[in-house]
Amino acid sequence: MDRTFFSAALIIVLSACNSPMQSKEERAAKDSANAPVQGIPEEKTESTKLDTTYGDYRISAIATGNSSMRDLMLAIGSKKDSSKADSTIEKDIKGELKNLMVGDLDGNGRPELYLQTVSEGTGQFGKIYAYDLSSKPVVINTFSLDTMQHGAYQGRDSFFIKGKALIRMFPLSDKGEPGVLTTADKGSVSYRLQKMGDTLKLVPAK
Repeated sequence: MDRTFFSAALIIVLSACNSPMQSKEERAAKDSANAPVQGIPEEKTESTKLDTTYGDYRISAIATGNSSMRDLMLAIGSKKDSSKADSTIEKDIKGELKNLMVGDLDGNGRPELYLQTVSEGTGQFGKIYAYDLSSKPVVINTFSLDTMQHGAYQGRDSFFIKGKALIRMFPLSDKGEPGVLTTADKGSVSYRLQKMGDTLKLVPAK
């Protein structure tokens, strides 16, 4: 190929690429394609810590993360020796850590730990993470709490320990207007601790 012809063709192509006659749409498309990619801002990581003592136990619960994912760390030690503690981590817990309760629902002289989380948004549905502290923290099955069926239940749970039971209380919705909560009427469910084989479960008290 003639070198002079090749040089002339190259000049024509380059001139076309930089031609001021390009339309506004073409220039905008080119600018958009060459623009730096904007990163998606990450959610701020938050940490919630709750502490308590029970008998000789020293207990700490720390939830770290954001609305996308939170992890829960438990540290169980003795009040007599603050330098040592058994710890365990539960990944991807649901909701914000709001309450820490300790009780001995099975009456064996060794406590259990009950942690309440609350879901994001207006529903504020409560969830319980429970652990037997007989030795190292062992997870207690809370399936019956997570699958509670109640026609007038609309969230906004509160939990507390009374005697040998974990009590769940919640405002009742107006049956004629689903989603509308009353302030006068309250519903409640009592849960007891039951051992089934090697597993401890919270089950509705009869």
